[in-house]
Amino acid sequence: MPGSILIDVAYVGSRGVHLNKSGENQWNLEQLTPANIALGTKLQQSVPNPFFGIITTGPEATATIPYYYLLAPFPQFTTVQASFPTGGYSIYHAFQLKVENRLGHGLTTLVSFTGQKLIDDFSQISNVGNQTGGIQNIYDDKQQRSVSSNDQSRRLVISGTYQLPFGRGKSLGRNWNRALDALAGGWQVNGISTYTTGFPISVTAANNCTGCNIQTLRPNNNGSSAALSGPVSQRLNQYFNISVFSQPAAFTFGNVGRTLPDVRNPSSQDLDISVFKMFRPVERLTAEFRAEAYNLLNQVVFGGPGTSINSNTLGVISSQSNTPRQIQFALKLLF
Repeated sequence: MPGSILIDVAYVGSRGVHLNKSGENQWNLEQLTPANIALGTKLQQSVPNPFFGIITTGPEATATIPYYYLLAPFPQFTTVQASFPTGGYSIYHAFQLKVENRLGHGLTTLVSFTGQKLIDDFSQISNVGNQTGGIQNIYDDKQQRSVSSNDQSRRLVISGTYQLPFGRGKSLGRNWNRALDALAGGWQVNGISTYTTGFPISVTAANNCTGCNIQTLRPNNNGSSAALSGPVSQRLNQYFNISVFSQPAAFTFGNVGRTLPDVRNPSSQDLDISVFKMFRPVERLTAEFRAEAYNLLNQVVFGGPGTSINSNTLGVISSQSNTPRQIQFALKLLF
């Protein structure tokens, strides 16, 4: 484009198959089938133990045991966990826009925007810290389909560098002496501003299905959205509408998805600025001075809210996910 401007527009899509559909020890193979869970309180009735005398330790060493032990897929064991079973999938769609003003008069700018949606039936990045959304019913993979816990629907990055036109060889101060150039010439300003939406939220309920071996129980939703509007700082005690959720009845699954479709953790904003100064104290020695400020505006990015409906911290934000402003100085010598 005119003015040395480059515009790059792209669509990116991907489809993943045969992925992990659970992490380590997150797929309980002892979970009862939905038909057996529907037996309700009958699951707690005592019945003769066919393993009596064979199993001599643990809860199955008694003459009678609760009925649910015998209905488990592996009744001779109390716990059977699978790690990283395959069969998961992902679907990704993204619009990407990049606008770049290449170097001209010492100024370079770059604007990058991504609007995306990632759908999967399991997701986990432990070093990010976002919630993964547990598996509720191992017999129904479709029930795990939701917006991914790792989805960031919007991301905008604006960056630039500007070499100030002061100093020897520049438009201003072309013939400065060495002392003046060392003081006022060779300065460069750099900046990067980032905005990202938060990760989706996963809400959980108390697991009140004794013996069902459900890994994670989700709550019920009354059909209303939990999303609330307004500044996050004014919603710290109720970030989302907690009244739309309720504890499922015993021996039933909750109807809420693995992640909420319209409630995310608070978005993140950040501005980093640096100033570089190049000068040559002697002919064969170049020195670079750096002053760098991270989170220059000292903005607060709030952490995620409480997500257990049986906790008094449900919907309450009590943490900060970023660090306060940090300023550092450095000097680098090149010879």
